[in-house]
Amino acid sequence: MNSFSGSDANAYKGLARNWASTVTIVTAKRKAEFMKEGVPEQDGYTATAFLTISIDPPIILVSPTNGGSAYSMLAESDYFAVSILASHQQPIADAFAKPAAERVANWQNFAWHSDNTGSPILEGSLGAFSAKIKQLIPAGDHTIVLGDVLEIHHGETGEPLLYFNRAYGKPSSL
Repeated sequence: MNSFSGSDANAYKGLARNWASTVTIVTAKRKAEFMKEGVPEQDGYTATAFLTISIDPPIILVSPTNGGSAYSMLAESDYFAVSILASHQQPIADAFAKPAAERVANWQNFAWHSDNTGSPILEGSLGAFSAKIKQLIPAGDHTIVLGDVLEIHHGETGEPLLYFNRAYGKPSSL
């Protein structure tokens, strides 16, 4: 086994690629005071940085890059949702991984509905959590966003879409 400094970014990213993650779409609807020309009312982004943190009380975590559109979306919202993608939903993952200006059309291209918090939930997903933003915690070049789970939406039955070593897959194919 080779060892590298913890500050070696390439070594860090290389090892992190060995962690298979479930692919999710984090969505939110901006508060009215943040609405302005050219900024969509709702947005979403593809994420593998998602965790369930606590069962009692139920808390989830997402972690967008600082200064990006995903961070702005969450910082300008009271609530967010995390839809867990099924293995057949790679086109949705690809579409929400695009730059913010290219994601606006996603709301016409994919089926979704608003939950009781106003957050968009993607249809056909394995399910979704809806949460109230509890805390934003700076963490290096990302921000940890903790959310108190308010609603749980059970969806389709099937295998999750996974991301491993820069490629999509499903449990039976890895």
